[in-house]
Amino acid sequence: MITIDKQKCTDCRKCHDICPNYVFSLVNNAEKKKSVELRYPEQCCVCGHCMAICQTGALSHESMPLSSFTPVQREEIDPESMEKLLVSRRSTRNYKQKPVPEEMLRKLIEIGTHAGSSSNGQTEEFIVIRDQKKLHQLELLVINVLWNAGLKFLNRGFMKTILKRIYGKEVIRQYEAYHNIIKHRRENNEQEGMIFRNAPVVVVVYGIKTNFLAQTNCALAIRNIEILAESMGLGTCWVGFLPSAANKSKKINKFLQIPEDKIILASLMLGFPKYIYRYKLPRRERNVSWL
Repeated sequence: MITIDKQKCTDCRKCHDICPNYVFSLVNNAEKKKSVELRYPEQCCVCGHCMAICQTGALSHESMPLSSFTPVQREEIDPESMEKLLVSRRSTRNYKQKPVPEEMLRKLIEIGTHAGSSSNGQTEEFIVIRDQKKLHQLELLVINVLWNAGLKFLNRGFMKTILKRIYGKEVIRQYEAYHNIIKHRRENNEQEGMIFRNAPVVVVVYGIKTNFLAQTNCALAIRNIEILAESMGLGTCWVGFLPSAANKSKKINKFLQIPEDKIILASLMLGFPKYIYRYKLPRRERNVSWL
């Protein structure tokens, strides 16, 4: 699986230090000096950290040839510029009717695959939806699922009381707003654009249903995409309604042709923003504990 070329190895110990799964160990060699050896190769998660940090090319892996590694020049991004990028990002819900070039989308998906994942599983998959007809169909499906799954009952006093006890006042406050929005949109036949805001593109990320860290993996992938998109001049907005509906009905997975053992956990609309925000907004002060 993984091997060490002792002719190239300098025993710098970097591979030993950075391995997350304790594959390597230090043993005394003939000169009574600590030498790096393979101890538990079966524990390797194929993360490639050891090969990426080895300066002599002493390590090799049968499923990850060194020729597949690409040299990168790390660019220094000053903290002030990164801070400005992060605080200026706003959820974009108004888009220019201008297609996003496929080259941009491919780059965004690639950067999404470079997000961290639990045990380096890299099991999350992506769907890029540009077909507006399909987006409108999915939109109606999401609205109907959410409405029939419980939102329509929130105007009933006894049900609201029960749900408050289960979920708490703040969550029910948010659900009440969704109830009113969907109720009024349905009554006025204004459902088109309600979920995806007529965005040119929606990216869906799904993972293995039984992986308890799949939600984190999907969120990390979406966050990578979101930040790079911001630097490209694109606007983005999380679509929480879609994963929520997918968790309540198999119809969503079926519509998107996602296997039943997979689950949608993140989705993002994106496109060129119609408007640009000019101010950093105030944020609610949070509790911070210093231990």
